[in-house]
Amino acid sequence: MSKPDDPVSIRTAEALAAAGLADFRPTYRAVLVRLRKRDAEGFAEATSRYDQVVTAAIESGADPVAAWVGYGAWIARRLTKGRLVQLDETGLATDVTVEPAAAGGVVLLYLPESASEPAIPIAIPAEPSPAQRSALQLLVR
Repeated sequence: MSKPDDPVSIRTAEALAAAGLADFRPTYRAVLVRLRKRDAEGFAEATSRYDQVVTAAIESGADPVAAWVGYGAWIARRLTKGRLVQLDETGLATDVTVEPAAAGGVVLLYLPESASEPAIPIAIPAEPSPAQRSALQLLVR
């Protein structure tokens, strides 16, 4: 992944701040570590996708948040079967049936089919609501 002072990282940090989102890149790195242990081919594809999709999109002027969120959803799906949901500020979950988009105040969360696996945060507001924080503590940690 990119270094803190490269243009992709700078544009990403600016876009995250403007969107009011927490930095999801550390979470994605942790998911990639899990993917590398389980699925070497999937990890190789994820590395390639990062270069060909995320970096290329951001360098061409695309929305960094959209590029990253799409990538995060892809690596979560590659790691395990499950479904993508969004949690509104009240904690109400609804399925995401189209390509995910991070919206202000909404948590995007990937829920694995296996109850033994933790949920994977795709995008979290910089300041989640109390209901969202509770859901994240229950499902992710």
